[in-house]
Amino acid sequence: MKDILVLRELEQIKAISHPYRVDVFECFEGDQPQSAKQIADKLGEPHAKVNYHIKSLLKVGILELVDEKVKSGIIEKYYLPAAKMLVIDKNFMQQMDDDVVQSLNQAILSIFEKISDDFYKAAENPMEYKKFIVHHNEIYMTPDEMKEIIGKVDDYVAELIKDKKGEKGDKNLQPYNFALLATPRVMKKRG
Repeated sequence: MKDILVLRELEQIKAISHPYRVDVFECFEGDQPQSAKQIADKLGEPHAKVNYHIKSLLKVGILELVDEKVKSGIIEKYYLPAAKMLVIDKNFMQQMDDDVVQSLNQAILSIFEKISDDFYKAAENPMEYKKFIVHHNEIYMTPDEMKEIIGKVDDYVAELIKDKKGEKGDKNLQPYNFALLATPRVMKKRG
């Protein structure tokens, strides 16, 4: 499994932009192959539904078939993600036709929905989950300044992740969803 898979095709971005496929992708832990049945059990969903979405991710190279085992006369297929992390190619981002914009927006919404779900689950159990929230309202800057901030934070987080590689067994470490969200404030037009 690679560390990073750069998504260069619209079909790959469309495939991962479905919120349920993000859930399927996140069911994989480390280098442990999973069957559709194992993922269905984790998600509490029907096997057929999970299998459909696995096939969609497999078709575009986001998942890979790594093993087949015969169990009670049935062939059980085992999958792994092609990479630990998915990244959209920067050159692809410059091809901003309507289809690309719609797919990117859907991918962003899927990620945001997943992070929102985790946030609300943590908020409902404040004693069990420690959250770290920083909020700044109405900061005036140029889009280039915002890109610079996001780039610096992204580089710093990537460095932290690299340093923690292989330490998942450490009991002091726990997984966090980390999102840096900067949205333009949309004001209602006065009419």
